[in-house]
Amino acid sequence: MVHFKSTPLFQIRLDDDTLIMRGSKTESVGCVLRGQLVLVITEQTKFKEIRLTFQGKSKVAWVDGVGKGQYHHSEEKIIFQHDWVFLPAGKQYHVLNPDNYHWDFELILPGTLPESIEGCPHGNLRYSLKAVAERNTFALNLRTKRFISIMRSILPSSMEYLQAVVISNTWGDKAEYEFSAGAKIFCLGDKIPISVNLKSLDPDLKVRNIICIFKEYATYSIGSNQKTDVKEVKSISYSDFSTEVDTWDFSMELSIPNEFSHCLYDSENDVIRVRHKLKFFVILRNYKTGLNYELRASLPIIITLNNDSLNLPPYIEAYLSDDDIFENTFSRCGSSASSFSSSSSPCCSFDESLITFEEMNKLPSYRSITSSIPIPLADSSLPPTYDDFIYSH
Repeated sequence: MVHFKSTPLFQIRLDDDTLIMRGSKTESVGCVLRGQLVLVITEQTKFKEIRLTFQGKSKVAWVDGVGKGQYHHSEEKIIFQHDWVFLPAGKQYHVLNPDNYHWDFELILPGTLPESIEGCPHGNLRYSLKAVAERNTFALNLRTKRFISIMRSILPSSMEYLQAVVISNTWGDKAEYEFSAGAKIFCLGDKIPISVNLKSLDPDLKVRNIICIFKEYATYSIGSNQKTDVKEVKSISYSDFSTEVDTWDFSMELSIPNEFSHCLYDSENDVIRVRHKLKFFVILRNYKTGLNYELRASLPIIITLNNDSLNLPPYIEAYLSDDDIFENTFSRCGSSASSFSSSSSPCCSFDESLITFEEMNKLPSYRSITSSIPIPLADSSLPPTYDDFIYSH
C-alpha cells in the first residue's frame, strides 16, 4: 500500500485584514495589526527558520513623450517593514513533532502611514504579510501571503468638513456667481447637493448652459518628476434658463459612484496623491453681439470612508471593555512583552485553553494600543486540533 505524505497547513490568520486609521496623519494614533501564523504538520518535520514580514510597498511607472523621445519613469520602494522570527536559524534544524502550532503576532502601525491605493493606472500602494518556513535542502519551503488594506476616516469631531463649501466672485463686468456644495466631505454612493446663484451685470448677457463635472486627479511622483491623470467621474448639465431675467438661482444633485473602479478615496502621500473637484462651466451668450463666453470655477471635494459603516462603540463602552481585557489578560497571562515583538508558542498546541474575546473587530483605545500585553485571537479563527485535522482528511 502506497502512503502519500500530507502537505503541511501553513496559514496567516488575522483578526481583520482591513485596518482603519481614524483622523489625519497628524491626528491618528494609528491602528493595531493582530493575528497568528499557523502551522499544522502530521509527521515529524525539520525546519531551519520560520519568519514573518509585514511590508508596505509603493509602485509607480509611466511613460513621457512619444516615439523615440519616450522616457520611462519607474520606481518601487518599501515605505514600511517589520519582521518577526519565530524559529531562528542556527547550526542545527528545529525538529517539530506532529501537532498544531501557532505564533501570535501584534504590531502597532503609526498613524502617519499612507492608506492603501488600488485602481490607479500608473501605480499602487499595498501592504502585505509574507511568511516563510525554511526546510532542509531537499524539501520545498512553505510560503504563505496575505494582503492588508489600510483605510483612513475622518474623526467625528472634524465638523469643519461637514459645513457647506462655497466659492463666489465677480467675473469682470459680466457676471456675479456663487457655487456651493452641501459639505466638503462625502462618501462613495453619496449624493452631492449643489446650489448655483448667477447674476448678469450686462442686460444683454444671459446664461445659456451650465455643466458640472466631478473629476478625479491622481498625481504620481518620482523625485522631482510628476504625472497627473484626470478622470471624469460624473457630470450633469442644466440648460433650462429664462432669457427674461438677470438672476438665476437653482439646485441640482450629483451622484457619486459606489464602486472603487469608478471613484477612489482621497489620499495624501509622497508617491500617489488622489483628490477630487467639482468643476463648473457656465456658458453665457450676449444676444446683442452673438458672442459666447465661458465662466469656469471649481470646488474641492474630499471622498473618504463612511464612518457609519465602522460601527464604533460609545466611548464609555470601549473604555470599560479595554479595562476588562487588560485585567483578564494580565491575570491569565502573568507576563508581558513589547507590542512590537511576537508572542510565540512554537510547541504549544491549540488544545490548550485560550483567551477569547467577542468584539475583536473594534479598534482599541489608546490605552490598549500601548498595552504591552499580547491578546490572542478568538477561538472561531483557530485551526482544528490535530485529531480533527487527521480525521477530516
